[in-house]
Amino acid sequence: MTGDEAPLALPAPLPVLQWAQEHGEVGGVRTSHAQLTAVLRAEGIPVSYVDTGSARRAAAMLPRLGRRSLHLLHLTRLWRAMLLAPAFALLPGRTVLVLHSGSTSGQVERMTAWRRRALVLALYAYDEIWAVNDEIGAILPAALRARITVVTPFDSAAAPVPSPYEREAHALALATNAGLAHYNALLGIETTRLVRERWPDATLTVLAYGNDTPEVDALRRLAETEPWISVAFDSPPDEVSAVLSRVGTFLRPTSWDGDSVIVREAQAAGATVVASDTAPRPAGVVLAALEAGALAAAVTDGGPVSDGSGLAQTTLAQAVRATESAAARR
Repeated sequence: MTGDEAPLALPAPLPVLQWAQEHGEVGGVRTSHAQLTAVLRAEGIPVSYVDTGSARRAAAMLPRLGRRSLHLLHLTRLWRAMLLAPAFALLPGRTVLVLHSGSTSGQVERMTAWRRRALVLALYAYDEIWAVNDEIGAILPAALRARITVVTPFDSAAAPVPSPYEREAHALALATNAGLAHYNALLGIETTRLVRERWPDATLTVLAYGNDTPEVDALRRLAETEPWISVAFDSPPDEVSAVLSRVGTFLRPTSWDGDSVIVREAQAAGATVVASDTAPRPAGVVLAALEAGALAAAVTDGGPVSDGSGLAQTTLAQAVRATESAAARR
């Protein structure tokens, strides 16, 4: 190129269409795609939503579906990926299925042989599959492995700034989506009860979200009889950040998990995370068996620490950039 020649213009990035519940329930998936939107828009990449939680808002996006875009479908349930596969096979641009849930392996294991075959055929509709831990990628058929990227759904670039509250060493918190059984909120309460034998001033904040179920109401009633328990429901992000910045320990006694966004948030806020050893955990998380005594001992005395195996450091935004770069080279 001579000095008189203009540099080659770089191709414009593909607009990103996030297929997700833009105004859905509070929780890790919503936090994850909201963080991704914030990071990409800050870089000048246009981001819009096909709001899967609203037929009216989704229909308003139909005119844009005829343009080349990078389509990100955020899901926790594989049957929805199967249902939407024919539509995604026809979309112009690049399509990515983002699997957020640690239940993915269990969903596959419970499928009949014919349904697994149908799943494999359906997943070929997506150009890429992004999974939030190695276990999810490993459970999918070998024929699809080349399409899989393991990502973390948390992006520290868009995480809330830790609140300037004084840390309360003996304060604990845990999160539960609608009081669902696999979050084991009652086990967390029993764990804290045992911790109080060593730390009589220990408290527990239960961050409940999602559907306001009878199980959540039962937690509220329990808190009325135990003054060391408090229950918050659907707290906005700044209030969640305040809790995570204040407590000494964040408990994660889940029966299964993906790469939990709130675990990453708690670490970023400076809390010690004590979690069950039932799933891959981020580096630095204190691990314990899924049992109240073991979890309580890990809170008061520490324990083995995760090295982060099975999880990724690649953020969704980094995966988007890589896909955008690959598309530009084609």
